[in-house]
Amino acid sequence: MSLAQAAPVEKGRIKVGYRGQGRQPIHLYYEKYGTGPEKVLFVMGFAAPCQAWDFQTKFLANTGQYTAVLYDNRGNGHSDSPFGLYTTSQMAADALDLMDGLGWTDCRVHLVGVSMGGMISLEIADIAPDRILSLTLTSTTARRLLPSWYVVATFAKIIFFYEPHDQLSAAMEMVYPVEWMNKVPEDPALAEQYETNREMITLTFIRHIGQSRLQPLQGSLGQISACLRHNFSDARLRRLKDTGIPILIVTGTHDNMVPAALSYRLNRVLKVAQLEVFEGSGHDIPEEQVHRYNKLLLQHFNKASSHSPPRAEAKL
Repeated sequence: MSLAQAAPVEKGRIKVGYRGQGRQPIHLYYEKYGTGPEKVLFVMGFAAPCQAWDFQTKFLANTGQYTAVLYDNRGNGHSDSPFGLYTTSQMAADALDLMDGLGWTDCRVHLVGVSMGGMISLEIADIAPDRILSLTLTSTTARRLLPSWYVVATFAKIIFFYEPHDQLSAAMEMVYPVEWMNKVPEDPALAEQYETNREMITLTFIRHIGQSRLQPLQGSLGQISACLRHNFSDARLRRLKDTGIPILIVTGTHDNMVPAALSYRLNRVLKVAQLEVFEGSGHDIPEEQVHRYNKLLLQHFNKASSHSPPRAEAKL
């Protein structure tokens, strides 16, 4: 499938905040790609703009089979950044309100989350399993995400010591394997545009930043709180397993942010999940291994659509 550019067929901001938890209404920014019959919702991770899903949404739009939506979580991008400590369940309620605002009330969606977005996706599937056709959990965990010393030290250097160019370099080396960044892109079309993967990722990051807004401090603190306090118990994982929702787990063996062991543990509890291990890959697999990841999504979506599980009862 081509990774040719596709423009959003719709974009804007939808008011959310109607599912309790003491939430005040806020607005979430979204972009919609494609007009196909099957619906896909992409949930982004910590501090990243929703446009980081570009390679996936535009790819799916080009198939003609999917309508794909990406959006900025509360605390980031063009969405509101209220003060306070966020939770992944609160952000899941945001996503369900967004689906309602999109008119996706009588259909099941393919739900795809990465990192913190995977944590949020677990909560979405727990709250409303009847609305999920398939679930993809990428570089994520069911447990509280306690950063390693390497991650803490790198963040400290980025914030307090490094110049802008060095900040970007350090951040990329935390997310992507250095060996991969120094290679020529595998895709021939990308190899014609970029000498190395490092150049490709750098320019992609700059483009995404230009499409979004810098994360405000209150948004960063709110999302950090959500990651640190996230805890999806084994009992809830077993309940998710019992819904019959097809689940794909994706992890990289060189993930500095969310170690692969956490994905293995997810799979040990869920049991029926398909675990796809990317040897030598880092945290941001959707942008690092675009073609393989997109192919996995298509296979997973097609299988789920062909063997749709019985409707599960939604939690009130």
